[in-house]
Amino acid sequence: MRYVGVDGCKSGWLAVTRSGVGLEYRLGSRIEDLAREFPEAERMLIDIPIGLPWVDAPTRPCDRLARQILGKPRRSSVFPVPCREALAADDPNAARRTNKTHIGRSLSVETLGISPKIAEVDRFLRAGGAGSGTIREIHPEVCFWALAGRKPMMHSKRTDEGRVERLRVLQCYEPSVEVFLSEVLSKTLRKDVQADDVLDAVAAFVTAEARHGELVSLAGAPSQDLAGLPMEMVYLRTWEEVA
Repeated sequence: MRYVGVDGCKSGWLAVTRSGVGLEYRLGSRIEDLAREFPEAERMLIDIPIGLPWVDAPTRPCDRLARQILGKPRRSSVFPVPCREALAADDPNAARRTNKTHIGRSLSVETLGISPKIAEVDRFLRAGGAGSGTIREIHPEVCFWALAGRKPMMHSKRTDEGRVERLRVLQCYEPSVEVFLSEVLSKTLRKDVQADDVLDAVAAFVTAEARHGELVSLAGAPSQDLAGLPMEMVYLRTWEEVA
């Protein structure tokens, strides 16, 4: 079986999987590229919101739960998710107005920055193309929280301290992750892939593979959006926690 962890990057999408005993990566400009790259994938976990809010559910329950467990300051990494109508707007100002009209709030710069990728994945999943049924949502900080024994990370992932902190967590599950990180960074350009993209994709992969626990998810009511897509964040309940 093939398991894949995916994170968005400047060039598109970064996927991490296992080849033999080691990790390997692939880059794709579109999510369809990765679905074709891994047609045999049993599970592909991706760092992007999937189910979208609407007037009767203006805040996704999984986002609310994620902010609660992460606390300060990591809860700020859970960006408000735009409604589907805002994703179809022609420009950022129109998207802000549309989102406020439909679900009562504007959109942050951070949310606008990832909106094209949200729209891309939303279109792909609603079209029901090959591989779409294997894709589920994760949030990297929720994954790291779970992998670290339900402890949120102390530092931002974009700082040296944050990278070291996350590397130490991942090394408990993938001892060669530091070598893998160096390999990816040596073979890619920073305008395409950043160090935190790699670490987030590895966290998604470790979660997807579930060698060290069982998959559970943050979800609430409603747990699906109007298009029937799940509103959830998958994470790993480790065997130590189960015991």
